[in-house]
Amino acid sequence: MRKNMIRSIAVAVVLALLAVGIAACGGEGQERDDNAITIGVMLPFSGGNAYFGNDMMQAYELAVAEINAQGGVLGRQLSLVQADDQADPQQAVLAANQLISRGVDFVVGGYASGATIPTLSLYDEAGLLFLISASNSTNITAQGRTQSFMINSPGYHQVLKLVDLLETLDVESVALVHQGCDFSNNLSNLAQDMLPPAGFEIATVEVMEPNAPDVSAIVTAIRNSGADFVYWCAYHADGANMIRTLRRNGFEGYIAVGDGSASADLIEAAGPDGEGVFVTSPPFVQFAEGGAEFMANYYDMHGVNPGTFATLAYDTIHLLAQAIEEAGTIEMEAVRDAVQNIDFHGLSGNIRFTEDREPLYSNFIVLQIQDGEFALVTMEEENYGYEEGNASVVCDNCDDCDEDCEDCEEDNRDDGCQNCESC
Repeated sequence: MRKNMIRSIAVAVVLALLAVGIAACGGEGQERDDNAITIGVMLPFSGGNAYFGNDMMQAYELAVAEINAQGGVLGRQLSLVQADDQADPQQAVLAANQLISRGVDFVVGGYASGATIPTLSLYDEAGLLFLISASNSTNITAQGRTQSFMINSPGYHQVLKLVDLLETLDVESVALVHQGCDFSNNLSNLAQDMLPPAGFEIATVEVMEPNAPDVSAIVTAIRNSGADFVYWCAYHADGANMIRTLRRNGFEGYIAVGDGSASADLIEAAGPDGEGVFVTSPPFVQFAEGGAEFMANYYDMHGVNPGTFATLAYDTIHLLAQAIEEAGTIEMEAVRDAVQNIDFHGLSGNIRFTEDREPLYSNFIVLQIQDGEFALVTMEEENYGYEEGNASVVCDNCDDCDEDCEDCEEDNRDDGCQNCESC
């Protein structure tokens, strides 16, 4: 049944396929196979987030090569066409229009939520299915665009995972730090809404300007607030500066960062001050079932190791291929409906979607920097996550759910149920 788990392919075959252009990809002006199913890729290929865009693109390429080696989809090869959004809203609009003008059949990508959101209406109006691999602000699905699906778990899943971590530590109050962008502000707002009901006081909420050289005023505010836990909600470059400044100014409490900082670059930039820092992270491939084989194939194709969002990017292509096969056509409405009802098993786990086109099951994990590398933190999860036979990914008490509850969805799952006792 694990239909779309990582394919075992010979590296020589993959490289040969790429060499002859079967897994064709390229930017403006490059030739396209008119019979291929063309997938537009919108990611940052330049600027400060280019590493993440290139890493995700390389995961897409590996997945496409595997699928094409097995005969393609509906007897047709897959082809990738990339457009650089620079993780910038204005540039993302240009990139989206570029992909639309090139007549792609589907779109994948989306790294920075703030850059992803202004493109949703463009893809909707063009009748293009958009599978969003990394961006996970709840403001994406709030747009109501029925052809856009988030592959990465939404921010509230991340905060629930944070609650799991906090419950294992001696923590009373939390300081939140964001940078005002859609992604980090959304995560901060979700934490402000969800932590107090879970028993954790919000000591202070601070905003750091991007690339700010001096954050001592923020650190002073955090120390004066009495917080014993700091949660950095933004990206790794400035996050490392915040970690260093906190530690060097005497903050002895816990520090955690969100998925925007889940990068090996954080470890390098934070240096010794990063030891012990927790990360609420997307599914790192080295901790995934089948991850070793994926990492070997990725390295053999690209000569580097996969990064933070490679797992989700790889799954995005295989999920799309499964949906097209199940639909029996590349017609958008049919494939969209197949995605909405899909039951996909990949490197990042089981992916099914809520009516809001968000993942039903959380894929978040907790990592900790230990001896200069990420280590997986295992915790006993209470009132969190989907467990077979229980009701909800956000349920407060799954144990009391009735399997025959009429208010729950098929197989006793309800992505909106807050109190299963009402069932």
